Amino acid sequence: MFDFVHKNKRLVQFVLALLVLPFAFVGVDSYVRNIGSDKDVATVGGQGVSPQEFENALRAQQDQMRRVLGKSFDPAMFDNPEVRQQVLDGVVNQRLLQVVGQDLKLTAPDAQLRKTILEVPDFQDGGKFSEARYDELLRANGFTRLSYESRLRGDLAQQPLQDVLTRTNFSSAAQAALYQKLTEQGREIQVATLEPAAFIAQAKVDDALIKAEYDKSPDSYRAPEQVKIEYLQLNQAAFQSVATVSADELKAEYEKRIKEFSAPEERRASHILLSVDKDEKGQPKAAAKDAVRAEAEALTKQAATSAEKFAELAKQKSKDPGSAAQGGDLGFFGRGQMVKPFEEAVFAMKAGEVRGPIESDFGFHIIRLVEVKPERTRPLDEVRAQLEGEIKQQKASKLFAENAEKFQNRVYEQGDSYTKLAEELKLEVKKTDWLTRAQVQAIAAGNQKFVQTVFAPANVAAKKNSEAIDLGNNSLISARVVDYKPSAVRPFDDVKAQIAQQLQRKLATELAAKAGAEKVVALAAGKDAGLTFGAAQKLVRQAPLPSVNAALAKQIFAADLAKGGAVVGGTNDAGGYTVVKVLKVVEPEAPTPDKLKALSQRLASQVGGDLSTAYLGALKDRIKVEVKKGAVADKADKDAKPEKAGDQK
Repeated sequence: MFDFVHKNKRLVQFVLALLVLPFAFVGVDSYVRNIGSDKDVATVGGQGVSPQEFENALRAQQDQMRRVLGKSFDPAMFDNPEVRQQVLDGVVNQRLLQVVGQDLKLTAPDAQLRKTILEVPDFQDGGKFSEARYDELLRANGFTRLSYESRLRGDLAQQPLQDVLTRTNFSSAAQAALYQKLTEQGREIQVATLEPAAFIAQAKVDDALIKAEYDKSPDSYRAPEQVKIEYLQLNQAAFQSVATVSADELKAEYEKRIKEFSAPEERRASHILLSVDKDEKGQPKAAAKDAVRAEAEALTKQAATSAEKFAELAKQKSKDPGSAAQGGDLGFFGRGQMVKPFEEAVFAMKAGEVRGPIESDFGFHIIRLVEVKPERTRPLDEVRAQLEGEIKQQKASKLFAENAEKFQNRVYEQGDSYTKLAEELKLEVKKTDWLTRAQVQAIAAGNQKFVQTVFAPANVAAKKNSEAIDLGNNSLISARVVDYKPSAVRPFDDVKAQIAQQLQRKLATELAAKAGAEKVVALAAGKDAGLTFGAAQKLVRQAPLPSVNAALAKQIFAADLAKGGAVVGGTNDAGGYTVVKVLKVVEPEAPTPDKLKALSQRLASQVGGDLSTAYLGALKDRIKVEVKKGAVADKADKDAKPEKAGDQK
């Protein structure tokens, strides 16, 4: 149970994730004690989940998504109440398992805890555990040794319980085969589509109908609030584009880092290894050793005749499973990478030379030196672009740091204009036309705080420079509202054409659906419906066709083909109507053993997930869970919510 490396790979992944990401929680000190209070976002079995724990969990998820999505990541997605609820559910579920672990008195021994910590790569320096690195990471993430090790011990103790839920499930080959048949079985179909455009001419709408639609819901035609802004942005990239690097600077940096651009001598060799039988004490048997030496001497003579002969003998005779199949090829290696006798022989040989037998702890080696890659230092010209870019980045970072504080202070001090500051820092004041919230957010690379600041009532009214907002990646921005349009219902005349088009499209869709349904009835009765069907094609559940949506696919697979065929129909996602002839069932190919194995594992995983969900649901019936109302509300909504009279203190 406690062989961590081999039996608890999922937990290893969890621990690594815990360390690579900002830590998801504050630590076990608040995790295991009853700290319930009115400020907690939730309580599990009387133990509180503090707002700080919840925010840290959100931050961990944000960082994970940022790494996965890169530039496509939008922090605003975590302002969504549904996403925030999922994160809180995860915290609550972990708490539930811990309560059960405490009830069952599950624990992890000191040896397991120590082994786990020593094997975490983030705590290592040069491949070895570093106490300094360990303490540094813990401090950076708000942990003490006691709190982190207590937290980790709790997680390790929970692992047997998690294993019961997720690892003890299995599915038989028969179940996997049935699953494959259900998921991969298809239908051969022919499709005809009635497009709404064909019914537009029949879709008549008059002014009275258009006005009635407008009056029914005028708020649907509300224009969003808009602003015109001026803004000033300071970023490191701008400094980097104007930074210069002299020849002397380049030379000095190159000489300082010369070792970085030097590669030691490497050699490429092939070998044939003959192993020697050993006695009970692990020592080579004398008689066996002499026999193997004699065999190695004979092979050396044969192998020296040609490279092809050497490779052939290596495949036939070598006992090194890692290189025999490659004709004995070991690739390039430097000093210190091979056992001493082998290394000394290789680095004393000339390219093409064969030498042996060479004795080592592994047995007797016959060695062929294939190629020598001499020690080499890359010249300055070869690394010039790299060094120049790095020096420019260093200069730009320094300039940004020197000017960031000035930028932050001056946008406030010179609150009516950016002109002086722009001249001083050689920046451009940018002015916009009317922008919506989404367009303002795009200016700031998706930064939600910038949008909230620009549209804050106080900033809209004052028309002053906003505070400097950190966009990340060494970039600051400030904006001033020049003009503002509140959200308002658009006049009827402005939206009349839009409403007419919407009503006409809606009516055309209804006419297409009516005509399509009539044609399905006609075809089912054996009549000619006047439709042109496309070529037969295969539909499978896991690969829907563009003209067949989920609802129509359900009809197709439910159709009774006992009489040789069927006709079904339904609206499609483009607003038209699709009529389908279901011709026959298409059985899947028989699965290979490997595919059955993979399907069995997938089924077992799904069962494990379902079991975990059901178990956690049962725990919530037994262990009291309370989530504070509004705990996961959209942060933007919270920030925008006006204070009620009397709320201020």
